[in-house]
Parts: sequence; C-alpha cells; structure tokens
Amino acid sequence: MDLQKSEKKLLDLLKINSRMSAAELGRKLNLARSTIHMMLGRLEEKVVDCYTVKLKSQALENDARCYVTITRDPKKTAQIEQALYNMAEVDCLATVAGSIDFMILVRTDNNHQMDTVLTNIAMLDGVINTESHIILSSKFNRIP
Repeated sequence: MDLQKSEKKLLDLLKINSRMSAAELGRKLNLARSTIHMMLGRLEEKVVDCYTVKLKSQALENDARCYVTITRDPKKTAQIEQALYNMAEVDCLATVAGSIDFMILVRTDNNHQMDTVLTNIAMLDGVINTESHIILSSKFNRIP
C-alpha cells in the first residue's frame, strides 16, 4: 500500500497508543484535527483493520504465553491451519521461512492449560514436530 509520509507517522503514533485523540495526534504531527480525521478515514479504508483492547499485564496475572514452532506435512496445511484457527488459545499463526513451517502464539490462563493445548497441537493430524518456547516476560509488545 502506498502511504504518504504523514500517514505513516500517524500509524506509528497509533501503534504506540491508539487511544490518542485527534486533537493530540494533530498537535504531535502539526496538523489540524479535521485533517487527522480525514487521514484516519483513508487509513481505515486502506490499511487499518481494527482498533482493539490491550490488557494491562496486572490483569493477566495467571497468563501463560508460549511461542510454538511447527513442522508439518505440506499436504495437511489447510487442515492444520483450520484446526489452529478453531483453538481460542491460539492468538496468532504465521508461516515462516527456514526449517520450520509455522510459528504460533498460544495464550492460556495457566501452565496446566498450556500443557493440554500444546499436547492437542502436537497431536493434530499432519503435525510432524513442535517446539515450545515459554515466554517468561514481555519487554514490550505492539501487537494487539
């Protein structure tokens, strides 16, 4: 998508804090509030899919998160993708280059649930191998 320099700067500010008012965004970009509203409308048509809620870490005291790499049978790709999509605990699925095929982010309430989910993923038809990487702490996260 071909974006103007000011649109890119606006997106950068929204990635940091999407709750900033149009007036505040305008002050930071030296643009009128009406211009910000117009730019937001264009961005929502072009590139912004949604605005979302990011919970404070204190609200997620028992939160267990894990990156999981998956090697799969290529013939079972669509089936595995659908199964992972249907698991509420899987927040993100990405295909990656290299010796693995998928990387997913799994979020559960506790480690016991994480163990169950990881077992279910490993047992999916077409999954050849998984490797889990438990997240100990997050330094920052701009992904909603």
